[in-house]
Amino acid sequence: MLKRDSNKRGIFFADDGGFSTLGMVLALLISVSLVIGATQVYKLRSRASDVQNIADACALAAEKHVASFYIVAQVCDSAILSMSLAGIGAIGTGIVLACVPSAQGVSAKLVEAGQSILRARTKFAQTAVEGLNTIQNLLPVFSALGAAQVAQANNRGQAHYMALAVLSPFEGKELESKLADDEALANIEEDREQIAHAAERAEEAASQANEHKRRAWEADCGNSPEYCMHERTEALTGLTGQDNPYYSSVDAWSFSVALHRAQAYYPARLNQEYPASDAPLEQARSAIRRHYYAYASNLIAQAYVYESDENFEAYFPLMPRNTDEMRETSLYYEDVYPITEDEEGFWHMHAWDACPGMEDESFLGYGSVAQWEAEEMDVCEVCEFSASRVGSVASASTNISNGFEYHYQIVAHEAQLYQQERARLAQESRAAKDPVEGVFETLSRLLKEAFDYRIEVYPPGNIGAIALVIDTSLINSASVVPNSLVSSSATLGPRFAVSAASLADDDANEADTVITHLLDGVFQGALASSIPGAALDIWSRFLCVYSSGHTSFLSHIETTLNSLPLLGAAGLGTWAAERLKSFVDDVGLAPPDLVSHKPVLVNSYHVARVDQNSFTSGLLSAKQAIGNAYGGLSQDPLSACVGIAGGMLLTAYDDWDATFVIARIELFGSSGPSIPLEVTLPTSMKGAGRSVIENVLSSLLAQTGQMVEVRRWE
Repeated sequence: MLKRDSNKRGIFFADDGGFSTLGMVLALLISVSLVIGATQVYKLRSRASDVQNIADACALAAEKHVASFYIVAQVCDSAILSMSLAGIGAIGTGIVLACVPSAQGVSAKLVEAGQSILRARTKFAQTAVEGLNTIQNLLPVFSALGAAQVAQANNRGQAHYMALAVLSPFEGKELESKLADDEALANIEEDREQIAHAAERAEEAASQANEHKRRAWEADCGNSPEYCMHERTEALTGLTGQDNPYYSSVDAWSFSVALHRAQAYYPARLNQEYPASDAPLEQARSAIRRHYYAYASNLIAQAYVYESDENFEAYFPLMPRNTDEMRETSLYYEDVYPITEDEEGFWHMHAWDACPGMEDESFLGYGSVAQWEAEEMDVCEVCEFSASRVGSVASASTNISNGFEYHYQIVAHEAQLYQQERARLAQESRAAKDPVEGVFETLSRLLKEAFDYRIEVYPPGNIGAIALVIDTSLINSASVVPNSLVSSSATLGPRFAVSAASLADDDANEADTVITHLLDGVFQGALASSIPGAALDIWSRFLCVYSSGHTSFLSHIETTLNSLPLLGAAGLGTWAAERLKSFVDDVGLAPPDLVSHKPVLVNSYHVARVDQNSFTSGLLSAKQAIGNAYGGLSQDPLSACVGIAGGMLLTAYDDWDATFVIARIELFGSSGPSIPLEVTLPTSMKGAGRSVIENVLSSLLAQTGQMVEVRRWE
């Protein structure tokens, strides 16, 4: 209880200096009023700032259409590039198969399919560019309507938003199609037929050559342990291992194996040649054999085999099989046989120096078989030397299968035939390879052109989008925080905001998914038609190549080639496959920029200052004027800015279909699968039309025209 001071008559003061109960009440009422007033101001400012949030959403919505346009352009680019790769790949694969006689039918279909794909690519590129240009011209309208719809969707409660979005730049760069069908491909079928015919002849020559090689291999060692050069060498000389190798497969064997065997055999026979007995006739035969083996060793040392992938050249000298053939060799003219003269003056020729028939006769020197026949010498009664005895040394071993020369003669004969067929193979292979190289050079040039030509778009809005948004609803300040302590009749008028969005790089997954799934559902239709599934399979692989570049492209080329039946006796299919991979590797392919774009908020100043036009210049002037204004403005810069934007949009507007078919891919004409590339717009956007833009424009002009004083919002 307050103590009353009798000396002081004040009502509100006590002796101890404290407030009275009434003072406390007044203080509390004032504090509460201040809090409510501050809350009301906060609420009003919060409601006023809502228009900025909506402006941000409208700017993002407008720029999202630009981001979607980039994806559409990437899909078109991927289709054009992959069709180029597929057409070139199909033709290249068809040319490779033309080198394989057993695959001629598939070859013709693939070349035809490749030409169809390239023609479809050129047509698609032209129509795609036209379609993209059409969408590009309407992109400002799409963005404006998209922003208007976002504003309308936020009209809840008392809010009534209207938005106008303008792209910067307002016009995009027009696209052009520079692809055309190459005239060099007009004669591709003629080239393919020429390759195919030459490949057939080369295959025949290769088959014949392989048959000659097989027979030679059998005569050399393939028939072992039956009679053959390998078996005879081991049996007659005892040579084994390196000097007398055995090959179980003709693929690992070569003619040089037989040559080296013969070059080891004859010196061994010479070194091992001794008479089987002391009988004069055996001594004579042994001496003649030694001369023969010496001759054979020297002769076989001159033999050679030169072999490469392209050429084969060999020399297998034939041994004389009889006296007539002996007369054509150096054996006939060698002065190695002793000559004697008897008492009666008759000359005799002997097989070796120790012939008993030389006793009691005068030694005259050495002579040859040719001299013996020319001078018609008498036959020695002991050694019985004669031309026929020298000529018959190899007769038995050449004409009977148990002789080494019998099998050697087969190898030598087959080597000669093999060389002839290899020469024919080389000629026919060149007749096939020359046009293959010509076609591949053309494809290489087309491939480089395909890599160089890419759809690069610079659409409206590639710098950004600017959204002008107004909330035309009126807000009574008393209704924001109803109370009896603070009374206000002020009304919050229309609120206006500006926002901007631009594009930032994002993950490429979305574009990559759209591209790689372009062929979904197409194969079933293709299989039902006469179109070879291989062509679509090639295109499907190359769609994936679009996002991964050169390494993946080369890998898919190799995968395609490895799945084909390229084996042939001539080896042209394998050669052509390697050449195809080689020219693809030489061209190279850098992966395209598959970065997706996503809209992000930015300051409208940064968007407006990049692309200077009447609208952005007006917006910059308005922002500067408003930012510097503290009192009344002589003119309203926002009204001029809104008017310019509306005029640009109404000029750009035109009727359009709800679904845009940018282009249609028809790889194999009207009978093949058809793949439309479409851009579908919401039905509500199509229905909105010009009236939405006009209504928003009139509302913005009406409200901005009433701005007579601008205050900086601190």
